[in-house]
Amino acid sequence: MNAENDISTALPRILVADDSRIVRATIRKHLAGVFDIVEAVDGEDAWSILLAEPNIQVLISDLGMPNLDGFGLLERVRGAEQSHIRKLPVIVISGEEEESIKLKAVELGASDFITKSTDRTELIARVSANALRAETAAALDESLQELDQKATEDPVTGLGTRHLLEFNVRQSVAYASRHHQRTIVLVLTLDRFAEQTDIFGQSVADQILKALGKLLASKVRGEDTISRLGGATFGVLSASNGPGEEMFLAERLRSALEGARINYKGTILRFSASIGAVNCEPSTSAEEAIATAERRMQLAIDAGGNRVLAQDAPPAPLVKPELAQALAMLKEGRVQEVSPFSQELLRDMLPLLELLNQQLLLGLPMDKIKGRVVA
Repeated sequence: MNAENDISTALPRILVADDSRIVRATIRKHLAGVFDIVEAVDGEDAWSILLAEPNIQVLISDLGMPNLDGFGLLERVRGAEQSHIRKLPVIVISGEEEESIKLKAVELGASDFITKSTDRTELIARVSANALRAETAAALDESLQELDQKATEDPVTGLGTRHLLEFNVRQSVAYASRHHQRTIVLVLTLDRFAEQTDIFGQSVADQILKALGKLLASKVRGEDTISRLGGATFGVLSASNGPGEEMFLAERLRSALEGARINYKGTILRFSASIGAVNCEPSTSAEEAIATAERRMQLAIDAGGNRVLAQDAPPAPLVKPELAQALAMLKEGRVQEVSPFSQELLRDMLPLLELLNQQLLLGLPMDKIKGRVVA
């Protein structure tokens, strides 16, 4: 029994959907020993089997079936979210139907036709050809997926890919571990960017990502790695001289995005980002570093976005510091605690800036500075 099961599962699996038990039995008899046959009594039954069994290679379907006919089944298959179902070869069992009916089946995506009187040799040849096509297409998809995963340049932004970031993080962490140094890993995502994609469309969204990717790249060092990880999420790898340095880098990127303005047909688009930051100890693995940064990024999103998190829990509510206190906190590297109040602190500093600008002839653009302060 076990040996028979092993042989059966090694054969290409074919689904036969027909409400006639005689037709199903005839096809099973013709294909026995060459294919592993699964039977469905109507279109709904066939659809359930397709969803449950991803290794079906060819569907043979009658057109006239109860519950869901062959046309409806074809529409579901070609409209399926799952790629392996959507690309499945479908052989239609035709009788004496009018040519218009066969044409409709072709328009819906039928791959081939057989009749209920097709002999064994021709049936095996037809099914084998379609099974081979399905196998070849699946192998091609897998190869393309592997190539995509190994690509080092993101086609939209021109930045690196996740594969490049992961590779460079592994290299950097290994080097840092040998030399008792640290590595910074940041993962950032544009807050609510999906909303802008829905409004303006994917083409415009890609142009925005390209522009913002270029902005981010200008804020890191030439030897750093910056990659697009997918969607509106980016990763950054940088060397570190000590604890706290990740906050300065992350805050620089967050502030740059917050200050970015893109004019699209008279609409000024503004941005913010949620960032997860890690300053790796020498013993940290690359996988752990990236996963930790992604986890902290999600915590930053959950906390409301437009912030940097370098810990695994949202920070306690912040209180606006006085100017002198804020300067002291910045010297200590506590950028995250000061950043939310930057505009309020700037407003507090305006009288001093105006005085210094007049007395020391600094040439500061006070009108521009005042315009950046939100009343």
